[in-house]
Amino acid sequence: MKFSHEVNLALTIISGLCWTLVYILIIYRSLKDKTYGMPFWALAFNICWEFMFSIVFSANADSVQLIVNRIWLAFDFFILIAYFAYGIREWPRYLSKWLFYPYSILVLIMSYLFIYFITIRLNEFNGMSIAFMQNLMMSWLFIAMLNNRKSLVGQSLGIAIFKMIGTLAPTLEFAGRHQFVLFLGSCCFIADWIYIVMVAKWKHTYKKRSSHKQIPFGQFSTSGK
Repeated sequence: MKFSHEVNLALTIISGLCWTLVYILIIYRSLKDKTYGMPFWALAFNICWEFMFSIVFSANADSVQLIVNRIWLAFDFFILIAYFAYGIREWPRYLSKWLFYPYSILVLIMSYLFIYFITIRLNEFNGMSIAFMQNLMMSWLFIAMLNNRKSLVGQSLGIAIFKMIGTLAPTLEFAGRHQFVLFLGSCCFIADWIYIVMVAKWKHTYKKRSSHKQIPFGQFSTSGK
């Protein structure tokens, strides 16, 4: 199924707005909870993709999408700062802390080169396929982060919902022209829906537990919000 130019433009704008809200909410939760709100491998691929397709291969981007990519790049830069500021707190205790920074830089380099070479290999300079591949990876990494932290630190229901809508919009936009995108986008939708359900359950469980405790106002842990 193919949509008109106007509908495709609307879907691009919806995706841009929703993902921008995701980034803003992640930055807010990162600062509020003193942590990073996006799994680092997802962040590394995200920021490298945005740099690649808003600067390196910018000549091949749609004008509206190019603006969106550059806005996302700016927000992801702040999320990256939050990672380097707070990420070391979640570094495994059995590893030396000085390895945190070389490891992080190595992941960024590997992510950039992966995106670059797969773009050349596929000869797809709008970044569409790799965007959906890394989006699927990101969806499952958010679930893994929630399971590992066993709390909503750095996360929220708003992030989960806007993330799903922000990916669903381009899935609808390109599905009629690209079966691989339809498959990846459908997988993302399933994973994002699972994540929403998990976040909602964590939120409900925290509220239920809090209602049975005599905790002074303002003393709630951020881990359950």
